[in-house]
Amino acid sequence: MKYALTAAALAALIAAAPLRADDPPKEKPKDEKPTVQKQFEAIMKEFQKAQEPLFKEFQSAKTDEEKEVVIAKVPKVAGPFAAKALKLAEENQKDPEIIQPLMFALQLGKSERAGELIFETQGQKKEFPLMLAQLAGQGEDNAGLNKLLKVSLEKSKDKAVQGTACLSLAQLHFAQSDAAKDTEKAAAHSKEAETYAVKVTKEFADETGPEGKLGKSAEGVLFQIRNLGVGKAAPEVVSHDLDDKEVKLSALKGKVVVLDIWATWCGPCRAMIPHEREMVEKLKDRPFSLISISADEEKKSLKDFLEKEKMPWTHWWEGKNENGILKDWGVRFFPTIYVIDAKGVIRFKNIRGKKLEEAVEKLVKEAEGKS
Repeated sequence: MKYALTAAALAALIAAAPLRADDPPKEKPKDEKPTVQKQFEAIMKEFQKAQEPLFKEFQSAKTDEEKEVVIAKVPKVAGPFAAKALKLAEENQKDPEIIQPLMFALQLGKSERAGELIFETQGQKKEFPLMLAQLAGQGEDNAGLNKLLKVSLEKSKDKAVQGTACLSLAQLHFAQSDAAKDTEKAAAHSKEAETYAVKVTKEFADETGPEGKLGKSAEGVLFQIRNLGVGKAAPEVVSHDLDDKEVKLSALKGKVVVLDIWATWCGPCRAMIPHEREMVEKLKDRPFSLISISADEEKKSLKDFLEKEKMPWTHWWEGKNENGILKDWGVRFFPTIYVIDAKGVIRFKNIRGKKLEEAVEKLVKEAEGKS
């Protein structure tokens, strides 16, 4: 999970968004109306001041769970400012600077109208498919983003845009199926994801998206939908240990397995290490195995890190492997966590901290026949 509460961090995110105007705004005489950029900066300053109490609360939070509680409060605080940003964009639709307030209204305000306006004002630009793919990669339950993708699929005259939007809807619904706590909602999202992915293979397979041919990308998404959801038997993983020896996930059947797909440069991944160390020590001599799978480009980076940081469990290295778990399982962020029971079934995904420990303890007891 990304913890980005400060206005400065949010502003950096928005500033990095594609489709931003290349030319800096021209200075206006003092008696003229402030530029859209200046007006948006004023909104952001107000937002920063309003969220200062949350930022302090976030800094004092000691666990991931406590941080998540704080993060859940952000949309309520952001709501009035997202509405101001949307109003600013509505009033200046021909101004190239409106992408910033629109992105703010879309991402924190989750505004459906922001989604529509982004399509109306940016949908003809060559960078638009990349924008759709990047936004969908966040995997959030966002009505504005869902609207943007649906409008792009239904109304764009560019087949590459339509196909990218369709693929992005598949990815978004799959992510939401994983995040859903209700099994019926999870199943509904999974069904929607598969429907959109199949549509890509039938109608947009030969179109080129940000990551290549859309048909090939959709096949990868279909593999994930059909094989990597909670309740599915985990597919085989073939990797290599630090001595270049081939290793397989199937060899661990009979044990509860946590696959921690990470990289040494990933801050949230490193933050997990002390807790993982405690968990491994607590569960030694029980049917449990923690496997850290490194995405570091160079194996030396991993080995050097392990010499300095005590991580007494199994390590595999994927690195630059073009055909392996990173690609086959569509890993899009780090850490990516899979919790697999002793029968080889995926039971939990992307949980950390206390939730991870409780899930593992439950599955270990199942494996021992104690539940």
